[in-house]
Amino acid sequence: MKTIKNNSVIALFLLGIGMIVGCVSEDDLDVKEFNTISEDNLEPEALVIAAYSALDYRYNTGEFRDLWPLDHAPSNWATSDIRSGDAYKGGGGTGDNPGGGMHQLETHDLFPSSDNVYNLWRSIYFGLKRVDAGIRFLVNLEDGEFAQRDIRLGELYVLRAHFYFEAMKNFGSIVWYDENTPVVELTSIPNTFDEAFIWDKIEGDLNKAIGLLPDTQPDLGRVNAMVAHAYLAKAHLYQEEWQDVLTQTNIVINSGQYRLVENIERLYSEPGYGNSENIFAIQFSINDGSQYGNLNFGDLLNSPDSPSDNPNHPYLNGDDFHKPSQNLANAYKVGENGLPLFNSYNSANINSEDIIDPRLDHTIGRPGITWKDWTPMAQQDNWSRDIGTYGLFVRKKNIIYPTSDGMASNPNGFPWALGNLDFPLIKYSDLLLWKAEASIETGDIATGIEIINRIRLRAKNSPYVKDFENPNEDAANYLINPYPTNLSPEMAMQALRFERRLELANEGHRFYDLVRWGIADSYTSEYIANEQSRRPYLSGASLEPYEYYLPIPQVEIDASGGTYTQRPGY
Repeated sequence: MKTIKNNSVIALFLLGIGMIVGCVSEDDLDVKEFNTISEDNLEPEALVIAAYSALDYRYNTGEFRDLWPLDHAPSNWATSDIRSGDAYKGGGGTGDNPGGGMHQLETHDLFPSSDNVYNLWRSIYFGLKRVDAGIRFLVNLEDGEFAQRDIRLGELYVLRAHFYFEAMKNFGSIVWYDENTPVVELTSIPNTFDEAFIWDKIEGDLNKAIGLLPDTQPDLGRVNAMVAHAYLAKAHLYQEEWQDVLTQTNIVINSGQYRLVENIERLYSEPGYGNSENIFAIQFSINDGSQYGNLNFGDLLNSPDSPSDNPNHPYLNGDDFHKPSQNLANAYKVGENGLPLFNSYNSANINSEDIIDPRLDHTIGRPGITWKDWTPMAQQDNWSRDIGTYGLFVRKKNIIYPTSDGMASNPNGFPWALGNLDFPLIKYSDLLLWKAEASIETGDIATGIEIINRIRLRAKNSPYVKDFENPNEDAANYLINPYPTNLSPEMAMQALRFERRLELANEGHRFYDLVRWGIADSYTSEYIANEQSRRPYLSGASLEPYEYYLPIPQVEIDASGGTYTQRPGY
């Protein structure tokens, strides 16, 4: 037996193992050497899997917030969708506040003592700690000790890039370290690294990963080289390095591994159907030996309500958070040419006479409209908990089919609309729109519009939602057509930005798009000015430029003894 002798590695392993180990029995206590770090009791694959498991922001620490990331989900619904105007917080009114500050996230009244902010920071750095423990162990292995060492290192480098990416787009000023940072220095690192430094480190991890990873992996959900190329494209996108975006997206596209699936409803509803479109997704499971399964607990609150636990309701007692906004619903209106109403869509609320993009009824649940494959009833008004505050729209996208075999406990109670439906972090449609944006920015309007039209034609040719009473008829006046290819650069960019909103609505991207485009404050100001007449609780809300990023949690600043500093403005 060879015992690992690097004290820094041992210290991190002990911390990491403490996160992984669950409950023990009396027999488990009858050991001679508890937590001795050696080849006999430390499995490199287990460290890598522990790093992957951190993607869902759930940790076995015994604290409620670490098992139930309800207010800081990795889908970013609370930190992106409700801050962008694409969704309302929802739930049982403005006082129904998971984490204590979710209403303030929506109204942009952010404060450093917010548990929502602290829980997100904590989850990201929990993930980074697990990744770091795995990397430190693997780089210390000798050649031949672990046949998959280089591939697993490549996976961990991508996971580290992912977590730092999440930290960057949410907090801006972050703490950075890697496997070369001495453990004794971990508590004295400031959060003052500039953006260029962090992007350079993220790109470095991704480029190292590309050199180590195969193009495909035998296990579903494992990172491959194409995932690294996709993340590298996204890093360049956020830095407006357009030619690099084109280079990296073309590598993924030309690999032929991913495609736009044909049926949008199934993409948002059926476990496994989206595997060929999801470049990288958080994997969820049922019947895996755990109490409820490894379900999407971050979005646990977001299924429609069931009044009095009505057994005829598809999900039985959801909490009705993450409610699509009226503004978003209106954005799906189109003209007689089947194209968006860029400047007039929000002048009146959508009604049954309007012509609409068919993606509306795949994305947003509306009263009277067929709900996925549910046959007992169409959507009802009373599926919404607080109609006076948040209206009648409910989240429909990325909620499992009510009759799916993946719904472990439907319709008999908890966990309601959850199952083994994976959540996409990078979809092929998202990556195509990155290429479209880079093409337009570099003057290739025709290519950018051709890509946008591919996505629109997928929606045009995908089966439409049918009328509940007359299933041979469409549920609404659906129409969607491609754009002409001779748009001006200004119109092409407007089409690109609008298409990202319609195609990726309420998937956790919108607020970060507004920030990187430099229009978050002006856009939000116009949104609030119009929406506050519909939702009076938005009166007085405003987004200041310093609120593009979340505050550094005050508890972290206090614990650092002054090493961390707050972002200016908070």
